[in-house]
Amino acid sequence: MAEIASVRQQFASLINASPSEIAILPNISSTLAAISSSLDLGPGNQVVTTALDFPTVAHHFLAKERLGVKTTIIQSADRIKIDPDQFERAISPDTALVVTSHVYYSSGYAQDVGPIVDMAHQNGALAMIDDYQSTGQMPINVKELDIDILVSGGMKWLLGGPGIAFMYVKEDLVENLSPTVTGWFANRDQFDFNPNEIVFRDDAGRFETGTPPVASIFAGAEGLRFVNEIGPQAIRERTKAITGRLVGRLKDEGFKLRAPDDLDHHASITMVEMKDPALAVQELAKRDIIVDNRPGAVRFSPYFYNSFDDIDTAVSALCEIREALEL
Repeated sequence: MAEIASVRQQFASLINASPSEIAILPNISSTLAAISSSLDLGPGNQVVTTALDFPTVAHHFLAKERLGVKTTIIQSADRIKIDPDQFERAISPDTALVVTSHVYYSSGYAQDVGPIVDMAHQNGALAMIDDYQSTGQMPINVKELDIDILVSGGMKWLLGGPGIAFMYVKEDLVENLSPTVTGWFANRDQFDFNPNEIVFRDDAGRFETGTPPVASIFAGAEGLRFVNEIGPQAIRERTKAITGRLVGRLKDEGFKLRAPDDLDHHASITMVEMKDPALAVQELAKRDIIVDNRPGAVRFSPYFYNSFDDIDTAVSALCEIREALEL
């Protein structure tokens, strides 16, 4: 329990929140379930998200369409970004919730979420930001941006591995939201073991469910300590330099990128289009170069612990693989 409190404090510090505004859950799907069950979404309600956001977001709300919820999925013309005016056209007075990413998992595009939050509020909707692909490598201040809900997790830049997710809920919202997806950790008096009533906790812990993933809590705590010690601004400066080196080398070698042109909008994720990205990933792994693939592209995700030599080695290896396998 003390370690859970420590993790709450560390994540809160990272995003400029209070520990009482942080809930700990096992994954992003759990955070979506807690929030959507709190909003009592039904006929006439609209949820707005995008085709570039991680599919679990759209899947969650598409499953609610049988309840009458309308899910609007904004499409991307270039598979890199969504223009702000697309959000403006999609959000309406019927919108209950806008869910989008700070950084898109499929392109590394870092969008300015402030105007999107403002558009949601102007139409009476809540703004939920998926920061999974960003927290740790890019600074974010939930108070300055007036974000209602922010979710993230340990498996990416927070160095904690799978099994732990973090959810910020603005203090003013907490007492107005009562989830129907719940468990005994949401109960203010959980150790009374009273089956006859549930009295929700006064803080964001009310969105938690059952017994937390204890091993993941400890791993997540250590990852957060690293990130907080270095600081997200220093990490951003470092990863921006590394990403610049990666993009420059790839372009020099004639690779086609699915990535922002402006480094200020480019997080560490860099997508390299290839005919058989899965095969390229396998071949790179044989050389101890660990990357991933998404449809039509190899995904590089260098972090602060990588060096320029790592980048040069990886690009050279990709060139050799492309030539040998005609990728």
